[in-house]
Amino acid sequence: MILFADSGSTKCDWVLVTEKGQPIHKIKTDGINPILLSDNAIQNIVEKADLILQKRHLINEVHFYGAGCGEAETKKRIRLVLQTVFKDAKFIVVEEDIIGAVKATTNKPSIVCILGTGTNCCYFDGKKVIQKFPALGYLLADEGSGNYFGKKLLKDYFLGRMPMDLTILFKSDYKIELDHLLNKLYSIDNPSKYLASFAQFLFKNRENAYIEDILHEGISKFINTYIFQYKEEVSKYPIHFVGSVAYYSQDIVKKLLNDKGYQVKSFVKKPIDHLVIRTIKDRTLQKLS
Repeated sequence: MILFADSGSTKCDWVLVTEKGQPIHKIKTDGINPILLSDNAIQNIVEKADLILQKRHLINEVHFYGAGCGEAETKKRIRLVLQTVFKDAKFIVVEEDIIGAVKATTNKPSIVCILGTGTNCCYFDGKKVIQKFPALGYLLADEGSGNYFGKKLLKDYFLGRMPMDLTILFKSDYKIELDHLLNKLYSIDNPSKYLASFAQFLFKNRENAYIEDILHEGISKFINTYIFQYKEEVSKYPIHFVGSVAYYSQDIVKKLLNDKGYQVKSFVKKPIDHLVIRTIKDRTLQKLS
């Protein structure tokens, strides 16, 4: 059996399949980001995938794609945790989430973007992934991400910049006090996940002009900060998006990019199923060759 995982900072999707790619179990856990979590916290999350753990002795391979796994040290940490849990696995691969995003969207030259709890972007030349700048995380970057929008909403709410009708709705939905917010932000393991949870408010209230302005501004910042690093490539090749923020605001993404003459090819909310299909297909082709 083969186990696949696609993880952002908010959630991790797990799929256990047969050697031929037939699904056995699908499960969701909290997100796993080694930059934000200790090894014990990561292992605790993995061990909550109970249906999969019941068959751990049958798992031969583990393919993990995750946020925060771009450096050798963080890859090593995740691999060691997975080896501890899945002791019978002969093959364990850990890659950054942008690699998984590419595999889930295309096998041709393209610009591939992640726009979810966090953000990332790369150029795929058909063979290798090229990143002109690193993912800097939720404190230094992540323009247009779920945690970016969460921070924007919270600041406007507590500073009195949110329209009154939305202020009433926000207060009703979250019932949050400033002391509680600050204590939680500075005490929890995964603050980016907590911040991103407030972004749901945007997509529940999209008919409001204030919300639309925030989305346009944030997505424009993402385009200017990330995609425009690849000006030459984006003028030639299509753009693919992975992540819930892009998926639920794809009308804005398309308009902003189409207005500049760029082609948006696809939006994938959850890449895990596409990852499985692509990996099994590649394995089959390798065996045939």
